[in-house]
Amino acid sequence: MKIRNKKSQLKIQVLKNQRFLGLSSLADRKAQLKIQEMAFMLLAVFLFFTLVGLFALTIFYSGLRDEATKIAEDRTLSAVTSIADTPELSCITAKSNCVDGDKLIALVNKTAYENFWPFSSLKVITYRGFNKKEDELILCSFANYPDCDLFVVYDKKIRNERARGSFVAFCRKEYENGYVYDKCELAKIIAGTELKNAG
Repeated sequence: MKIRNKKSQLKIQVLKNQRFLGLSSLADRKAQLKIQEMAFMLLAVFLFFTLVGLFALTIFYSGLRDEATKIAEDRTLSAVTSIADTPELSCITAKSNCVDGDKLIALVNKTAYENFWPFSSLKVITYRGFNKKEDELILCSFANYPDCDLFVVYDKKIRNERARGSFVAFCRKEYENGYVYDKCELAKIIAGTELKNAG
């Protein structure tokens, strides 16, 4: 019995000595190294898919902003084509697609209309101004009407905007030889849309 106890004590001492010398921890170190490798690999995979997701979101939101700008431009174009028939601008007579110059001069530089129409700017160029450069156009006011080229209803001074236009009839009352008649000519309504993704 004493011999068995001594053998078991020797085995325990040998195991303790191996741990002390670091011989049995070699397997533990390999296991720890594999666990660390697995953790780094999982972290690398997670970072890779995060970067791929961010790239996909960037492309998606870029397309979304472009689509929002395109929708705003289309909305402006459809509104411009029908703006001549609104009560604020339409001719008194039953003419379609006609802007009344006498009504229009009353709207020039009215800030109340900035939120009335969904445009960043609203202008009308008469036929006289078609062949002129922008800095040569004569701004319309009560003092020089009807001898002017450009009616600026409002302008929000947006730097990033795209202008859309539509041709209309531009009529005003004229008095000649004792008669009052409608004098009509060609004009162009120009409305601006703010570009959200410019820059």
